[in-house]
Amino acid sequence: MKAYQAFNRRFSKKSLLEIYHRYIMLTPSTGVDGKKANESFDIKNEIEIIIKKIGDKTYSFSRYKEKLISKGVGKNPRVISIPTVRDRIVLKAIHLTLQDIYPECSKTLIPQLMLEDISREIKNHDFKSYVKIDIENFYPSIKHDILNSKIKRKIRKKELIYLLEKAITNETGHIKPEKGVPQGLSISNILSEIYVKDIDNSLVDKKIKYYRYVDDILIFYKGLNPIVPLDNIVASFKTIGLNCHDYNQIGSKTKYGKLTETFDFLGYEIKNRKLTIKKESINKIEKSISSIIVSYKYMRDKNSYNINNKLNLRITGCIFEGKRRGWLFYYSQMEERQILYKIDKAIVRMIKKAKLENVFKPKTFAKTFMEIKRNRLDNHKYIVNFDGYTVDEKRKMLSQFMDNKVLATLNDVNINNIFSKRVRHLVKDLEEDLRENS
Repeated sequence: MKAYQAFNRRFSKKSLLEIYHRYIMLTPSTGVDGKKANESFDIKNEIEIIIKKIGDKTYSFSRYKEKLISKGVGKNPRVISIPTVRDRIVLKAIHLTLQDIYPECSKTLIPQLMLEDISREIKNHDFKSYVKIDIENFYPSIKHDILNSKIKRKIRKKELIYLLEKAITNETGHIKPEKGVPQGLSISNILSEIYVKDIDNSLVDKKIKYYRYVDDILIFYKGLNPIVPLDNIVASFKTIGLNCHDYNQIGSKTKYGKLTETFDFLGYEIKNRKLTIKKESINKIEKSISSIIVSYKYMRDKNSYNINNKLNLRITGCIFEGKRRGWLFYYSQMEERQILYKIDKAIVRMIKKAKLENVFKPKTFAKTFMEIKRNRLDNHKYIVNFDGYTVDEKRKMLSQFMDNKVLATLNDVNINNIFSKRVRHLVKDLEEDLRENS
């Protein structure tokens, strides 16, 4: 789709209203102005302001609120930029516009598709060695002038170029960036994909199989000594200002070896040419399940129905807003099912140790894995499909958390909004188990 067509489509009043209700409303984030995307937010007036200011090129993003996320001892924290509600609407519209213009850059952001291909290609014994490359400070290192020149190859719409330049140069906290793309914005990932797309395209070679997910790169090589392709790729990224970790340093994230060795990628462990799960990832999910079980002892209002649902949701994951979410959905390409049986046994032991056999009736990872492999997930109830809930089913679920007299006063629109907010909260918990996969 051409840029002007995509822009006009996404920045219409109808589209901006839909963006607000679908992506922004009832999400908890607040920017520097403290406004929330709730029932009191004057969305119609805000859309009028957005359209007017973009039309006369006076739209200005409010300073992004700064949020720091620890990366561990001895490392600088990750800086997350949080926009205001109005700016989030505009940024999401830009994001959708870029998806229309660069559909190929959206596909690379789905790790499961990549991992499915890795699972298949690693069994090709023509490949003898591997290379893992990690790009240093990926988002903060992106050069604005190079990104702008790449964007302008395909985009001529002045309003869109203006908004993009404003968005990436806007202050986070009190720091105005001279380079880099702010992390946490809806446009951050697709802009980074546009930035490195040319390099990705140049690495289609019969002697190597190349995969990149954000700043993590994996290569399968037909020879036993992959130093030459490794050096060439590192040099390619350097031409656009991106430095890779030095593979000569002890403990470097960039490394290479034979495909008969054990190594990890995106939370998976690759062993004997099969995909399995890193021990750290197993420990993390077991710890999160243990915390649910132990928390029951300290609950004032002990509701076994709620706590069981929470435990089973952690095990099975769910479907929400058209996406498959949860720990096992992410690891659905793993090839060692015995790991799942071990986790299931560990859960039984936790419950027994806590003497809560009468409270918890857990589903199993092994059964969930079998269900995930089915072609359709919308015709059974083992894995929760929140997208298929009727209004009555939503009321029933909300009755576990709200007073029935209050629920009776709410219309269907209110019920849908509250239900979505509640499920987003549950999904956020699920995604905690998937952080730092690389």
